[in-house]
Amino acid sequence: MTRFRFAVPLAAVLLSAPGGVLSAQTRDSTLTGFPALASDFVFTSLAFSPASATQAGLHDWTDPYTGKRAHLDSLLDDFSPKAIEKQRAYFLGVQSRLAAIDRAHLDAQTQADHHVVANGAAFALFELTKERFHQFKPQMYAEDLGNSLFANISLEYADKNTRAADLTARIARVPGFLAVARRNLRASNEIYTRVALEETDGVSALVKNMGADFTRGTPSQARYARVAPAALAALAEYQRFIKDTLSKRGTVDWRSGVGQFNAKWKYSLEVSLTPDEALRIAEDSMRRTRAEMLVLARPLHDKWFPAHRHTGDSTAVLNAIVSETLAHIGAEHANRDSLLQQAKTDVAVLTRVVRDRRIVSLDSFPNLQVIPTPEFMRGVYGVAGAVFAPPLNPNLATFFWVTPIPAAWTSERADSKLREYNTYKMLDLTMHEGIPGHVVQGAYANLITPDWRRLLRGIFSNTPYVEGWAVYAEHVMMYDAHVDGGDPVKMKLTDLKGMLRIYTNVIIDIRLHTRSMPGDSAVAFMMRDAFQERPEAEAKLQRAQLDYVQLNAYFAGVEEWTRLRHDVQARDGKDFNLCRYHDTVLLYGALPVPEIRRLYMAGVAPTAKAPPSRCQVASAANGS
Repeated sequence: MTRFRFAVPLAAVLLSAPGGVLSAQTRDSTLTGFPALASDFVFTSLAFSPASATQAGLHDWTDPYTGKRAHLDSLLDDFSPKAIEKQRAYFLGVQSRLAAIDRAHLDAQTQADHHVVANGAAFALFELTKERFHQFKPQMYAEDLGNSLFANISLEYADKNTRAADLTARIARVPGFLAVARRNLRASNEIYTRVALEETDGVSALVKNMGADFTRGTPSQARYARVAPAALAALAEYQRFIKDTLSKRGTVDWRSGVGQFNAKWKYSLEVSLTPDEALRIAEDSMRRTRAEMLVLARPLHDKWFPAHRHTGDSTAVLNAIVSETLAHIGAEHANRDSLLQQAKTDVAVLTRVVRDRRIVSLDSFPNLQVIPTPEFMRGVYGVAGAVFAPPLNPNLATFFWVTPIPAAWTSERADSKLREYNTYKMLDLTMHEGIPGHVVQGAYANLITPDWRRLLRGIFSNTPYVEGWAVYAEHVMMYDAHVDGGDPVKMKLTDLKGMLRIYTNVIIDIRLHTRSMPGDSAVAFMMRDAFQERPEAEAKLQRAQLDYVQLNAYFAGVEEWTRLRHDVQARDGKDFNLCRYHDTVLLYGALPVPEIRRLYMAGVAPTAKAPPSRCQVASAANGS
C-alpha cells in the first residue's frame, strides 16, 4: 500500500476549524489533459488509503470509474490481495497514460508536475511489488491501524458525534483488518516482531482508553461498547500470531541490501547524490566538524575547567574537551515552566530577523499559533513541532507545538532534558520547525496556483526539499543573518552538534544496509563520534533497522539546497539577491531540488499568488 509523504506531521491539525465541520473535497471535473491526470492521481491515490485521506482532508469520495461513493473516515486501509492488485493496475495505468503525453510539449512547470506523477507512480509500484512490507513487517499494520483510529479522535474534521461514529465504524472493522494481516504476513525478524508487539499494545490501549473516553456521552457510546471487545480480542489474537505463528514462517533480513537500497534512494529522495557520494561527503564532513568543534571548544574549556588536563589519543582528548564544553553550555536553559514563553519569544525574534533582513518577502504569519502540545500528542512530540492544516484545507491555523515538562517529573529528570534542549538548541529547533523553516515553507506552499498543482506538490512533497530547507534555515540562513542567541561560539557549537547527528544518520543507514555494519558498532560510533547518549543511539539504530533511506533525507536535502544557492550566487555575482532567490524557490513548492534547480536556472517563474515583494533592497545577509 503506497504511503503518502506529507510536508509536515499531520496529526491533530484541525483543532481550530471554525464550527468543526468542513465540506467534502472533490476533484475539479473541469480539468483536461495532464492537469486532469494529475488531479485524478492525487485523489485516487488518497482514496486507496483512508488513513492518509483523513489526514489530508479528503473525507468523502466517489470513484469516477465505478460511481461508488465512500465515506473514507469510517474505513480502514485495505491490504487484501485484491486491493493491492487494484492499486498495482491503477499505477500501471497511470504510467501508460503518462507515456501517451508528449512531455516535451508541456511547459516547464508542467514538466516538473509530470515528474512528480511519474515518480509517485513508480514509487508506489516499487513499494507494492518489490519492497512488499505488507508481507514482512507486522508493525506496519499496527501503525496503520493506530493512525487511522487516532485520526478520528484528533482531527476536528467534523463535530464530535460524527467523528465518534466514524471511529466506532473503524473499530468494528479491526477484526477483518487484522485477519488480512495474518494472511499476508509470510516471514519477519526479531526487530520487526518486537516492535510490532509493542505497537499493538499501544493500539489496544487506544481502543480501551482513548477511544472509549472519546465516544462517552455521544450517540455512538453504546455501539462502541459492543464492538470494542471484538477489536481487543483481534488485537490479542494478532499478538499471539506474531509470537507463535509468524516466527515459524521464515526470516527476512532487515538489511535491505545494495540493490533495494539504491532503488528506494532513487524514488524516495530524488537527489543528485548517489549513496556512495553521500557516504563519502558525510564521513569527510564528520571529521571536519569534529575538528572545528575542538577549535571552538578548547578556549571555553580552558576557561571553565582550568584544572582538567585530558590525556590519551587524539580522539579521546577531543571527545573529553568537547563533551565537557557542551555540558557546560547546556546549563543555560529556560525554567521548566517557561519553555512555551521561550518559544514565543524566539518566534518573535526570528520573525523580526526575517523582516528586517529581508530574507523572504512574506514576513507575517497571522495564522501561526504557538501553543502547548495537546496532551494526547506529547508522546509523539517530545519537545516541539510544526503542525499544519491538511493540503485540502489549507486556510486553517498553523501550530507550533511546545511540549511542557510534565509536572510529575523530578527536578533531576527535568534538568536533564532542559540541558539537552538548552537556550541555543531551542532557538535552533524554532528555526527548523518554525521560522524561517517549516512554517515559512508551508505558508509559501499554500500560494501555489493552480489548485491541482498545489495539491500535487503538497501531497506528494519531496522530503529532502522539505527537511533540507529546514536544515538550511537553521544551519545556513540564520547563521548568515548572525542569529546566535547572544553568543556566537556557543550557538555554533550547538549547531555543529546538530550537524553531527545528520552526518551519523547517513553513515549508519548506508553502512548498516549496504555494508553489513554491526548494530553494536553503529551504537558505539554514535556515542563516540557524535556525543550521543546510549538511549538515543540505540533508538536511532532501531529506527535504521525498521526502515532504510529515510534517515538520509535531511543531509541529502541540505546538500542540494546549499549547492544550489552557491551555484546561483556564483552565476549572478553582485546581482544576487537572497530575498528574491528564497521567494522564487519557495514558490515552486516541494519539488525535488534538482527540479527546482532546472526551473530556477532556466528563469522559469513560479505559478503562484506571490506576496508583495520586499526584495528591491538587497538583504543584509547578501553582504551587498
